Amino acid sequence: MFREYMQALFKRVDTRKLMQFKPPSLPQRIYTKSISVDNAHYGTYCNEVEWPVSDRMHPLYLQMLSLPLQMQCLLDKQSPFPLLGLIHSGNSVSVLLSCDLSEPFECRVRFHDVNPHSRGWEVEVLLEAYQAGQLVYKAISSYLVKVKAVHVAPRTTHSEVVESCNSEEKVTIGDALLPAETGRRYAALSGDFNPIHLSTLSAKLFGFKKPIAHGMFTLARAISAYTANQENPNALEINRVDCRFKKPVFLPNTIVFQQHCETDSSVKIDVTNARKTSTHIEISMTF
Repeated sequence: MFREYMQALFKRVDTRKLMQFKPPSLPQRIYTKSISVDNAHYGTYCNEVEWPVSDRMHPLYLQMLSLPLQMQCLLDKQSPFPLLGLIHSGNSVSVLLSCDLSEPFECRVRFHDVNPHSRGWEVEVLLEAYQAGQLVYKAISSYLVKVKAVHVAPRTTHSEVVESCNSEEKVTIGDALLPAETGRRYAALSGDFNPIHLSTLSAKLFGFKKPIAHGMFTLARAISAYTANQENPNALEINRVDCRFKKPVFLPNTIVFQQHCETDSSVKIDVTNARKTSTHIEISMTF
């Protein structure tokens, strides 16, 4: 996706559309592509995020494969949002039916919604994937567009509300040492060569003191850590993953995975720093 990032550098945005009180209009175009899974690439992905070998697709893999389509959507000439500078704020992934990795996916990506946020606008991009004419997979990626304008009033949206549970006891289920080259490795795998992930120099150009790990990589590692702790990981069917990205993971770093609020059909996971004093990602999964 290097070409898309180059296009993003030269994309002109009419910021006046972001300064109005009402939400900006979203382009209606749908971007489509047939995507086939390369077994070698999928094996490398599973190894990188420590997903156990099985017939079950990692719930984030198809979302990663759709990134070029999402980039095209965000680069739409009618889009009022700048691609560079967007903050990945959340994800909601639903695995609706069993995904056959040997068959191609018909992927469709479009803008879904835009909502006011206390720091600007939060825009959603929707991915829908079909096999044999059936919708098997759906993912909504949320991005924060920071705008300093009087029309943006502090407001808590439904996606920012963290539900509590009866038991707040947290159990550490694993940790991960992320070396400095983590961002470059995942960029080569995913095609997401956003400069903030690649080096200290390129990250500083966009206001970060160090490169940061891809949010979808860190999220994938957390899901894998939970799965690895199950007595029979192959029997675990993850139907939905919701997350909010709270703080960036600067590289190099050590992160910790903690589970809590577990029931027969759901669990919550926090990705924290090594001292467990700061949360990077809040995750909710249902089975």
